[in-house]
Amino acid sequence: MKPPASASGPSPTDVVSQFLDRVRRGGEGSGAEKLLTERAQAELKRIGRTVEPIGSPDAHFNVTQARGIEGEPNAMLVQSIWSEPAEDGTHSDFEVVWAVHRGADGWRISGLVMDVEPGQPPVVIDFENGEEMEKMLVGSEEPAGSASSTAASQAAASQAAASAGLDVTR
Repeated sequence: MKPPASASGPSPTDVVSQFLDRVRRGGEGSGAEKLLTERAQAELKRIGRTVEPIGSPDAHFNVTQARGIEGEPNAMLVQSIWSEPAEDGTHSDFEVVWAVHRGADGWRISGLVMDVEPGQPPVVIDFENGEEMEKMLVGSEEPAGSASSTAASQAAASQAAASAGLDVTR
């Protein structure tokens, strides 16, 4: 299904491309957070987190396709591949599917889904759910050696976001 055009701005694929480019380039005032939904921005602010770059500035991405969600005319799923260069000259590629919603200010990102490990359930990060994000991120900040399986799964979720080029930091 072709993504619907928005009279008030860029298409869903353009918004994801802009977001990934801003995250990749990073820096103070990149404006990446402005491409999140208002609720996602409010939740990040409420839990004291910001979107910051992680990984290499040499990383690149390819937004591969967008598709509608049946019965949700103001929602799209946008697929992308984030490719992070390794020191040995190879690349690690990560497929990330972005949830994008159309609001009064145009298309904005509300979350992502990513496979972290083959054979494991995908990691879902809902930027509009501050409590769940905080639980995942707090677990990823626990000291190494923690025996908690919850902490391990939270660390994997944080790693997934990091692999997607995101670090939701304090």
